[in-house]
Amino acid sequence: MNNRPWMLRTAIAVVVILVFVCSMYPLTQRDFYDTFRKLLKDPKDPVAEQLIADAKAMQAKNPELFASQALLAATESKGVVLKDHIKDKSLSDNRDVMSRIRKDASSSIRLGLDLNGGVEFMLQLIPDQEFLDRLGKSSGAKDREAVEERMTSEFNRYRDIAIEILRKRLEGQKIFEAEITPTGDRYVSIKAPIVAKDEKVKLLNLIAMSAKLRFRLVHPENMKLVEEYLQNPGNFTVPIGYELMKTSEFRPGKAPEVHYYFVKYDWVMDGKGVRDAFPVRDQFGQRQISLSFNPEGAARFAKVTTENVGRQLAIVLDGKLYCAPNIKEPITGGNASISGSFSEEECKNISDALVSGSFPFQIKVDAVFDTDPKLGADNVSNGVWVALWSMLGVVVFMVAYYLVGGVISVIALVINLLLLLGAMAAFDATLTLPGIAGIVLTIGMAVDANVLIFERVREELKSGKSLIPAVDAGYKHALSAVIDSNLTTLITSIILMSVGTGAIKGFAVALSIGILSTLFTALFLTRLMFDYLFMWFPNMQNLKMNQFFTEAKINFRKVWKIAVPVSVLLVVLSLVLFGAKNKAILGVDFTGGTQVMFDYQKAVPATEMEKALLKIHYDATVTYKTSASAQDSRKVEILIRDDMTKKSSNPKEVLQKYLNERFPEAKFTGGQESSVGGLIGWEFSKYAIIAIILSTLGIGAYVTLRYELSYATASIIALLHDVIIVMGIYVLMGRTVSLSVVAAVLTTLGYSINDKVVVFDRVRENVRNDEDRTPYTELVICSVNQTLSRTVLTSITTLIVVVVLFIWGGIAINDFVLIMMLGIIVGTYSSMCVAAPTATYLHNRKKKSSAAHSAAAAKKD
Repeated sequence: MNNRPWMLRTAIAVVVILVFVCSMYPLTQRDFYDTFRKLLKDPKDPVAEQLIADAKAMQAKNPELFASQALLAATESKGVVLKDHIKDKSLSDNRDVMSRIRKDASSSIRLGLDLNGGVEFMLQLIPDQEFLDRLGKSSGAKDREAVEERMTSEFNRYRDIAIEILRKRLEGQKIFEAEITPTGDRYVSIKAPIVAKDEKVKLLNLIAMSAKLRFRLVHPENMKLVEEYLQNPGNFTVPIGYELMKTSEFRPGKAPEVHYYFVKYDWVMDGKGVRDAFPVRDQFGQRQISLSFNPEGAARFAKVTTENVGRQLAIVLDGKLYCAPNIKEPITGGNASISGSFSEEECKNISDALVSGSFPFQIKVDAVFDTDPKLGADNVSNGVWVALWSMLGVVVFMVAYYLVGGVISVIALVINLLLLLGAMAAFDATLTLPGIAGIVLTIGMAVDANVLIFERVREELKSGKSLIPAVDAGYKHALSAVIDSNLTTLITSIILMSVGTGAIKGFAVALSIGILSTLFTALFLTRLMFDYLFMWFPNMQNLKMNQFFTEAKINFRKVWKIAVPVSVLLVVLSLVLFGAKNKAILGVDFTGGTQVMFDYQKAVPATEMEKALLKIHYDATVTYKTSASAQDSRKVEILIRDDMTKKSSNPKEVLQKYLNERFPEAKFTGGQESSVGGLIGWEFSKYAIIAIILSTLGIGAYVTLRYELSYATASIIALLHDVIIVMGIYVLMGRTVSLSVVAAVLTTLGYSINDKVVVFDRVRENVRNDEDRTPYTELVICSVNQTLSRTVLTSITTLIVVVVLFIWGGIAINDFVLIMMLGIIVGTYSSMCVAAPTATYLHNRKKKSSAAHSAAAAKKD
């Protein structure tokens, strides 16, 4: 074992694998009531069984009632304290128990809208009077009609603000893959990957929260007024400028205790100054929401509390009074707290809502739909099988090429995938198509790390070393290339995860987890397996490997003379193509379009409808939706780009007539038509652009620190080259850009930079070891030749997966896979024929400049 602590390393490997594999349980959703029974001290507790029976009876009377709502209502109607009946003593009240049941009943890995469907909320945004008054003052409008006119003209801007607030709230719940689109005049559609009925309640409460925080003064004679009110509530007159508000305190087995307050209508401070909000517990263990203000908010709060010492300050959120503490002294520290009867879930939701911001609207939930998976069951099933077959192809190739080493790499690859899925479950990540892109890139990088190591071991064996020293040297020399290539991609994914939103963040989460699991399996786990191999077979003298590629001696100087002009020409032609097509290259995710909804009697596979619509030149997205409502319970939604609807003055009638002729069994009837905004508004685009720019700069900074500036510049130029040419070919094929295409482009960037770092790592090593003062250009050409075998092998293994998915994966993921396939090919080419010559040119130019400066300085002396 070469004096390495193999027992400790084995224990670490086993613990890590077990922790993450166990995190994958359960893979499917469990029954809410069965999960409740498992939490009980006595699974047959008669009190609990009666509560379940009452809850089910409530659901039978009202089908729209969720299990958690019904069980909570049944529990509190009987005054039952659930914490007395369950095993977990850390839960404070009944709502905490409901949250725990929901969590335990949910599956370990949440699937995205594209893979498993979810829920859609149709929200109407209604400007409140306070907002309209403020808008009127700022615009100089004199009446409500003028204010409404101003509101209409600026509505899109305010709606974008509301959409980003909603997105932040969902991300606070670790839901990064929601689709939020403007719909119709003043509506917003939110689609989230939530299929558990009781999770919808939690999400609905969070979405509907306006998060308007108001600090309002309580009447100075509140106690006297409350006494008078309680003595004669029917004839009591509320003081002018005040309203009666109350708080309720739940008491086990008793009626809630109610406290009354006369609160001033006008507020002395709002929640705009809140910088952060988070749940805490006071010294008595009661939950509170701790607030910290920014400098302006802290100064305002200090002024309010200084001027009103001795009075009560009511803390009102969305019109609900939570508490009214006495101001004993001025509060100048910039902090405050909201106390009240909170569950843990409510504390988290309110904190997230306060941090994400308040709405300039009231939100009315007009409809709730369950949506089918975008890819369809057939596509998902087909995609899974195709992915398995393509993975099998990689396994066969690695074992056939590297033999024993291939078996070790395959075992590591399987464990890598288990760790990745387990980590996604542990961190509540959502698995989507962009997330699968991150997994595919992870597979490619994991294979690449093993290929790097095995090729270095092969070189060490050729140099005459015995097996164990050769393996040691192989890992040692491959270490920097493996770490640098993975860390450059990790920098990208971390920046995308912190700055990006939506699908971009989902991709980044999966990729970040995958990179860390790849480093663990490639550098730690495979090394441990080699140690066990040598321990079990001490007489092993050689590690046989096949070699399809002998040592290459390509004259890349001649290749570059042709490749560089060709690349420049392709980049220019691609840019011209983008300019000529303009917005026509953008899909409905960016441009928005027309949404047509029909009722139907028999569902037709969504992919069949999409293929049929393509025949009449409608590039459409088809989604099935259902509602718990008895009327209009089943609908099919067809989303078409706006420029396509110009083909007909009435696209609804055209679609209905054609689809009924093509699919008479469906019997499409009714029909609603509305305008739908893009998934990607300006705020989303801004964050995405910032994320990509920061990622590029991060890569440049890291490569500069680890290598030199010319390498970083060459890498960035090559990455731009890859993106432009890949997108040029893609657009030339008549395809449009969607969110999944953006994720695929990010995948190719990660793959491409990985490839380039490996080449530059070998260049650096050859420069360090060069004792013959070989010209720099020759060293670069030698390095490209030395890494050519690894480059081709990695590309082949990754292409096996991607090509199989492209041919047999189905139409739903075809665009996505096409980008990845083109990216692998172009990225591999640019590593050898763009990044390498660019770095060579920049390095030689710098060297000549330095020599010229030195000569000039010597001449002066």
